[in-house]
Amino acid sequence: MKKILVLEDNHGILDQLTDIVREIDIKNTVYPFDNVKDAYQCAMEKVINLFIIDIILDTSSPGDSSGLGFVENIRKISHYGLVPVIFVTSLEDARLYTYENLHCYSFIEKPFDENRLKQMIEQCLYFSASKNVIKTLYFRKDGIILAVEREDIVYVESINHILHIHTRQKDTMTIPYITLKRILEDIDSNDFIQCSRSAIVNKKFISNIDIPNRIIQLKKDYGSVEIGISFKKTIRDI
Repeated sequence: MKKILVLEDNHGILDQLTDIVREIDIKNTVYPFDNVKDAYQCAMEKVINLFIIDIILDTSSPGDSSGLGFVENIRKISHYGLVPVIFVTSLEDARLYTYENLHCYSFIEKPFDENRLKQMIEQCLYFSASKNVIKTLYFRKDGIILAVEREDIVYVESINHILHIHTRQKDTMTIPYITLKRILEDIDSNDFIQCSRSAIVNKKFISNIDIPNRIIQLKKDYGSVEIGISFKKTIRDI
């Protein structure tokens, strides 16, 4: 499953682009936005495999090129340095700038050919380089921003509506009022599996799985995690 972010101020074209991406593969997740602020927040919270960006996002502002500014900021983030970008615009003279400075994958002018755009999107998703990027999760607690890298998480427990995030450094981060469903979405990786109603484990840290006794033994001395009764078949299948 790929994640595609579409940034376009014209809602008709935004819907059209969203439909095109979904037609390619219904499993794709599309995040459509008409403004830079929400698009940037999404890019920070998710791992995007392809950006489809309109250069001119405010037609009422002469000389607007806020789509270029959005990609300039995205390129400053290490794991988005090589993620494909397709610019959809009517601004022809931006072509050279986008190729040389922002390393965009391609450029298609409005009104665009849907079949050509589909080919571009398919090529970008096939060659996407963002599968194994480092992702940092951010949490707000007592007015302080806490951060943890996804690959450092060994397992997560939910106890009395408080998340206990256990890391490879043997630290435990406690975060209130966040559900397991939410943390799974934020983690956004197939390496993490839910093994009970109250626990998620990183498969990379699993040493042994004892299905009859419903125990997942973790590597080194990270301890163990219980398998919920209703999760036994899921864990066995995995």
